[in-house]
Amino acid sequence: MVLDLRRDYSRFYYKKLIKLDSLVRRGSIISYGFPIQQVIKRRISSFKNENFVNVQDKYYNFPSTDEMKWKILSETKFSNNFKLQKAETTWGGRKWIAWFSLQVPFSEGPYKFNRLPGLIFEVKDSKDNFNYKLISINEIVSEYDSSNVVESSLGLSPILITLRQYQKLLINNYNNPFSEYYTMKEGTWGLTIFDKHITNVEGLKSIKKDYQRQIINNYNPIELDKAVKY
Repeated sequence: MVLDLRRDYSRFYYKKLIKLDSLVRRGSIISYGFPIQQVIKRRISSFKNENFVNVQDKYYNFPSTDEMKWKILSETKFSNNFKLQKAETTWGGRKWIAWFSLQVPFSEGPYKFNRLPGLIFEVKDSKDNFNYKLISINEIVSEYDSSNVVESSLGLSPILITLRQYQKLLINNYNNPFSEYYTMKEGTWGLTIFDKHITNVEGLKSIKKDYQRQIINNYNPIELDKAVKY
């Protein structure tokens, strides 16, 4: 992941999207299969976030306000010559432990974590489901336009929705997977999933339960208070 800090705003996105974007800008046609989650844009030191996600090959954007109340502790440690100080918060249904540095005066961090008096170098939840750790800091001499990997998905503009609409999309994707194929003429489409090549509606029905089981087994949202109930 990349925490992209600019003068007025920050972006958080997948590093691999930069490479894909460079290929698109050179005329390549790109298709990727990994889900877009935790892609965020916000004004510096703001709790108001723009969330970018994809569901069933469509790209969406919904706003959220994610206020965090930090408790700054006296405990410190050193990491690569940076002095880090500990802080804690309870947010999104999880307890979080963070380490920030006053030596880097940016009140920002990964995902939606911010508003500490220095850059967040590490943050993880108490059960270690999510663990962010700063690997490197790079100053970019010439500004790179990363809007094509956040404000659009390699050129695909997002559809503005609400959190509630996003949750409904997730439920609908669970209840009615592959619905876009049901109205398409047989013989004009095909997809490979679970090592099976599917070309008709009966084939889609045969893998529905396996697909739903996969969703449930892999569903571990970072914000438990916004989780959907499958």
